Amino acid sequence: MAKNRFAPKPLGDVLTNLPNRLQQFSNKNQENKQLQKLLEQILDANMLAKCAIANYQDGTLVLNAQSAAVAMRLNYMKMSILSDFRRLGLPELCQIKIQTSPRNAKSQQATQQTPNSEKKRLTKSAQQSLLEVAEHAPDSLKEKLERLAKLADR
Repeated sequence: MAKNRFAPKPLGDVLTNLPNRLQQFSNKNQENKQLQKLLEQILDANMLAKCAIANYQDGTLVLNAQSAAVAMRLNYMKMSILSDFRRLGLPELCQIKIQTSPRNAKSQQATQQTPNSEKKRLTKSAQQSLLEVAEHAPDSLKEKLERLAKLADR
């Protein structure tokens, strides 16, 4: 009978393997940081802000791009990036894959955006213009324009 990989494992077995896994994870993280530093030397600041190293394994480098447009641009630059990585000390690199990960882009944009402290206000002249247009508009649009004009009073 085949061994069930989903079967519960004794806690002692899990804890004895934990330091090795943590060490492997730490080594992989350090390797990715070094690759990111090399990528900083290769790409300009604008492109660098829109992509990052995702993984490196068996001579294949995986880059995450914020959008499809960035991924397409990286695909055009793929051969020069590959030769630059080889020149900078990664001769075993054979292939570069590019993935689009919009989730990362959303999280980066959320942290970069600053709240606008000054709210934009509707001027009195804009309020008058809206009321004039509302006079000649159909009833459904008239109500909406009048409500919009009332925002100037706030």
